[in-house]
Amino acid sequence: MLSMGFKDELDEILSLLKRVENKWLFSATMPQGINQIVNNHLSPDAARIDIKGKNGVNKNVVHQFLICSPEEKSQILLQFLNTMRAEQGIVFCKTKETVKSLVLELSAKKIKVDCIHGDLLQKERDKAMRNFMNKNVAILVATDIAARGIDVQNLAYVVHFEMPSSDEYYTHRSGRTGRGGKSGVSISLVTTKEMKQIRVLETKLGINFNQIRKMK
Repeated sequence: MLSMGFKDELDEILSLLKRVENKWLFSATMPQGINQIVNNHLSPDAARIDIKGKNGVNKNVVHQFLICSPEEKSQILLQFLNTMRAEQGIVFCKTKETVKSLVLELSAKKIKVDCIHGDLLQKERDKAMRNFMNKNVAILVATDIAARGIDVQNLAYVVHFEMPSSDEYYTHRSGRTGRGGKSGVSISLVTTKEMKQIRVLETKLGINFNQIRKMK
């Protein structure tokens, strides 16, 4: 909700609950914005349970990467989506400009797709999510604004069309698949320069990436 611009609303609601004795806050990660809420609205002696390390990453997700040039990414993505026609998944981009461009490109290929990014009104985001959850579209293209907020069961895959800016966002992105005890796949399309980020993610998150040479 913070990523989607609701910080002021959250602060207002929590400010009205000062007399509530028991408050519970749950978050997959603790970035600065979440810590500010903790410091401002919870008691200084509030108990904190912090689960660190490898448990933060969904064990049901297979992590893969494919090395390609920026110009090759769209064609590789199309090849992958053609192999996953019967499945739903999310394609993550770093910028809203890339999201808009990619949606136009996929739509031109007669692929049923919708999107979520920062330029959309809340009612437009809600409509996109309804279309996705009702399976009117198979693919959702999104910026990291959607990484935390999407809770859709049975998503088969996520594709990192552009790599995220932090390991925290990778955790949130890849966690959209492999939910409810089912397996999922997280595929990163990376350039040779981005290989360093793959190795950093392996170290920080305690996961192993498998390289795939080409899409089947």
